[in-house]
Order: sequence, then C-alpha cells, then structure tokens
Amino acid sequence: MKQVVHWLITLWLFAALLNCSSQRRFIFQQPAGPHLIELKGLAIAPIEGAPEGDLIYRLLDEKLRQDDYFEIADPNNIQVTLSRYQLTFEQIKQLDTLRPAASLLNIDGIIFLAVKSFKILPDEHGSEMVSKNVWTGEYERDQFGQIIEEPGPNGELVKKKKIKLQTVEQLYTIRQANAQVLFQLIDLRKRAIAMSRSIESNYRSEKIIKEESQRAPTDDEIKRTLAIDVVNQIVSYIAPRKVSVKRAVEPGTALLDSGAVLARQGQWRQAQQVWLEAERQAPTDARVYYNLGLAAEAQGRYSEAEVYYKKAALLNPKRKLYQAAAKRIREFWQKVR
Repeated sequence: MKQVVHWLITLWLFAALLNCSSQRRFIFQQPAGPHLIELKGLAIAPIEGAPEGDLIYRLLDEKLRQDDYFEIADPNNIQVTLSRYQLTFEQIKQLDTLRPAASLLNIDGIIFLAVKSFKILPDEHGSEMVSKNVWTGEYERDQFGQIIEEPGPNGELVKKKKIKLQTVEQLYTIRQANAQVLFQLIDLRKRAIAMSRSIESNYRSEKIIKEESQRAPTDDEIKRTLAIDVVNQIVSYIAPRKVSVKRAVEPGTALLDSGAVLARQGQWRQAQQVWLEAERQAPTDARVYYNLGLAAEAQGRYSEAEVYYKKAALLNPKRKLYQAAAKRIREFWQKVR
C-alpha cells in the first residue's frame, strides 16, 4: 500500500512539473515614463530652422530605427496622406485637429523639432608656457668627440640630437560651436503634448597646438558632433528602459519551442512572428496566446498583452500562470491610469 501511495505521489509531482513552465530571466522594454506608455508608432515632422535640421532628421530617424522599439513611419507615406486630406504638419500641431490626424496617419505621435541656432563660434586663441624637450642645435658626441649616430625611423643612421628641457611659449587654438533645438513629442491619441524640451549642445575642442601641426576639426565634423549629441539627448528622453524580469514561457510544440529560443535571445518581434504562425495552426491553444501576451508585454504593448492573456485564461481557466499574467496587466493599468 505504501508503495502505491509513494508511486501516486511521484506521478503527481511529475505531472505537476510537466504542467509548469520553468521561470527564467528575460529582458523587457518598458516606457521611459507613464506619459509614454504605448506611444509606439511615431512620425518625425520636417525640421524647422537651420539647414543642419536635415542632418539631425537623418540621424534621429536612423537612431530610432536601430533601437527597434518605436515604429517609425515612412515620411513619404505620411506626406502622401497629408496631401490627400489637404493637411500640413503645422495644422496637426494645433491640438483640436489631432484626433482625426491620428486615425488618418495611423500613428500614435509626432516628433516636432525646431533648430533655434546652430553656430560655429569664433575660434579661441591663446598661449601658455610649457616645459618641452628642445634641440640645442648640437649633437651628442662620444668620449672621442665623434658625433653619435643612431637608427632613425626608417632604419637608417642619423645624428643623435642633444636635447634639453626648456620652458617655451606654446600657441594653441580651440574650436567652439553651439546648438539649440526645441523638441516636442505630441501624443495624437490624447491630443496633448507628451513631452517638450529645450535642448542645448555645446562643442569645445581640445587644444590644437600650432607648433605641432595638429589637424583642426572641420566645420562639417563639428556640426555632425553637435547633431549626434542633440539626437542622443532626444533619444535619452523617450527611449525605453531595459529591465530584467522573471517570466515563464510555455513550451510543447515545435513552434512554441522555436519562439522560446528567440525570446531567450531577446528577439521578441521574431518570437512573436513564430507564435503568430502557431496561432494559425492551433487557434484554440491557450499556450500560444499566453506566449503572444508575453511577447507583447516585453515590447511595451500592454493593451495587446492584456487581450492575449485574457484569451489564454478563458481557454484554460485552471492554469494559474495565465490568471496571474492577466492580473498583472490589470494591476499595471490601475497604477498608471
């Protein structure tokens, strides 16, 4: 009898383990703040002001696409839609027209930038007294009075110069520049300004020593450095935070397992595509919807995640993992709304 009871307990524990997905650490992307939740689809309006705005636009577009969090609208498609409905970005900027614009353009928000100034400032010139090894004009000699020769840079023998430490005046130049850019992110869904910042970037080169024939950075190089700094500041305000969370992924089929491998590598979009194929093949499998909810949550798509988690819980109400996931999203909304 004891052996039967022991066998039943072992079988139950084994079944419980099979029914439980092991938890592990994953990297999730979370919005930079509550006001940016689910602000994913963005467009960048043409930049007003100095001609350097085109450079900032290109760098910002490239940076946001590389980060793989926001979905950046094709500017040509946006322009075609605006022309079709006889709209301009300036009209959209007026809050009373935002709601129809959101549905027409199929985006969540628009980034507006205005370059207030982008200047190469006058070079700063100066001098300073420094200690340097200076050639005396003489050569080193051996004990017999003969000039000492030593291997030169190319291996040839050259006369060894007599050097001594002297205090000399050193002339230098410092290149300077400044940029000021107004940044606004407008939330089309809420018809409100989600963020507004005045961004300043200052450039100051290292001392360029005239006597050493150091190469000074060109105007174009300086402007690019300023533009990169402006873009990095903008991205730092809106970029999502990467956090480590403990979650379970549901395995069990080839597609579920393949998606899980991608998820462990942090490739949530690719994992989502695999699990969407799993949904087409098994539209009543609760595990698929739970995993899709996980992929949506990992990418900061909380409304979408909630729908998937609820569907998983409805298809398999006994699975506590699904109920807990749906509850987690509900509690999240209660905190931010």
